[in-house]
Amino acid sequence: MSEVKHIYLVRHGRSRANETGIREGDTSPLTETGEEQATSAAERFKNMPIEVVLTSPYKRAHDTGKKIAEAAKVPLEIIPIAHERELPADLHGKHREDPMVKESVAKFEYSWIRDANVDDGEHFNDIRERVVKLTEILENRKEEHVVVTSHGFFLKFFVAHHLLGDYLTPDLFVNSIMTTMRTTNTGITYFVLEGGTWTLSSWNDSAHLGAV
Repeated sequence: MSEVKHIYLVRHGRSRANETGIREGDTSPLTETGEEQATSAAERFKNMPIEVVLTSPYKRAHDTGKKIAEAAKVPLEIIPIAHERELPADLHGKHREDPMVKESVAKFEYSWIRDANVDDGEHFNDIRERVVKLTEILENRKEEHVVVTSHGFFLKFFVAHHLLGDYLTPDLFVNSIMTTMRTTNTGITYFVLEGGTWTLSSWNDSAHLGAV
């Protein structure tokens, strides 16, 4: 493993689900604005020494990562575990402002705090396990400059895990971090990995969006 690595985490561009509020799972595509955002993000990486782009398999993240990989002329690889949080299946196709959806999500998040897996969605320890696995993948890759395109919730959890370690609890995440850490479409978060230590250098940098 290289002694120093540079890891860039990029949230996908604005998606149709972001625009309409309808939960679409893994199929939601980028909107025209999302395409423009992804193109602007790709320009930032065009002349940087990145060596590979790793992406969630979800369409919105994959298409964002593809633009970055093409601009930087580097390989694009799908990393299945970098997908977004999975909510209960019965919320698919419903609007996020639907009272039933809000009640279901609140119940689901309450079950995180009580450690009660009452739904078919993904729970705290499930996501932490994915974060740990992704961490191991990144630490063991040979490349020194890596971009990961993923999703707002998952990347927020990834950052919280590396900042807080064992101090990160479901209660802390649901009642504090989840509501106070803002993520922007194509926001870039930058970590330096040295000697096994992850140091957060910047969070949600969206300077490239400018007039987009």
